[in-house]
Amino acid sequence: MKKTFFVLLAAATIMMVSCKKENQPEDNNGGKTAYVLSEGSWGGNNASISLINEEGMHNDWFANANGRALGDLAQDLIHYGSKLYCTVNESNTVEVIDPTTGKSVKQIDFGKRGPRYMAAVNGKVYVTCYDKTVVRIDTTSLAIEATCALSGKQPEQLCVLGNNLYVCNCWENDSEGNATYDNTISVVDLTSFTETSKITVGTNPGKIKAIDDHRIIVACAGDYYTVPAETRIVDVANLSQNTLSVAATNFDVLDNEIFLYATAYDANWNTTVEFYRVNTTTLEAVPFLQNYASSLSNTYGLNINPVTKQLYICNSAYNVNGDVYIFNLDGTEDGHYEAGIYASKVVF
Repeated sequence: MKKTFFVLLAAATIMMVSCKKENQPEDNNGGKTAYVLSEGSWGGNNASISLINEEGMHNDWFANANGRALGDLAQDLIHYGSKLYCTVNESNTVEVIDPTTGKSVKQIDFGKRGPRYMAAVNGKVYVTCYDKTVVRIDTTSLAIEATCALSGKQPEQLCVLGNNLYVCNCWENDSEGNATYDNTISVVDLTSFTETSKITVGTNPGKIKAIDDHRIIVACAGDYYTVPAETRIVDVANLSQNTLSVAATNFDVLDNEIFLYATAYDANWNTTVEFYRVNTTTLEAVPFLQNYASSLSNTYGLNINPVTKQLYICNSAYNVNGDVYIFNLDGTEDGHYEAGIYASKVVF
């Protein structure tokens, strides 16, 4: 009996170690290992992924590992399970990458769908596409296994909450080339993988995240002319909504706070950026990083490292290499690095 017990214990230990290795690649950098996505310039085939580790910044990490470019206009990057997934919009691919080596595991062809943003849950990666669909990728076979048609305009970001995907329907050009704007979020049931309903929000929703077990935050950009931008907090259980006092350009969520920035343009398209932290209970917006706003006027992305609880801000001017600034939550800077062209997102 004792021998059987130790055999079973050993088997269980091996299984636990295997599961940990598959789902949580080791990070020997105190949780600070980060991957920086730089979109690159349109038509330039110069999108890139950089690696930040204990040795510092390693630009062109993907290209150096694979002997080829990532592609044209990288849109999104997520770290799920034991792999990185990157949508490359103009190249119409999803690149699956080993996060320890930077090597491509598989390049998934998306034809002419125009892959945009991703979310992942239960062994599946979901990708919004500009052909008005969400595509489901199985993370074992690394193949497209299903497609869900959407009834809105072109989709952008999406998030998972409960057994649903919530997908932003943003805009599209009409037959005469004029931009027309949506104001809805599609609700997609994960079991049937069909659109079951839509929630009306502000004009041109594009950014979305879950903030707790029943609420999502949605940034609606407006029409850039007569309809102003706004940010909604939507309770998906009862469909009630609150509007924040600040219209977010982008945001991330940590514990019971939303960290966001709001970009404004003057008549000459010069930008000003303001940063806020918002309590998810009171929804009060408190100014943040005020001493750095002028030096971060080209903020293009904001992400929070959930392990170190540090804020990573991508600052990217027109068609030049961007920078990644790291801040502690007390507002002090903890360094910065130069990244690729249009650095836009950091994942951990």
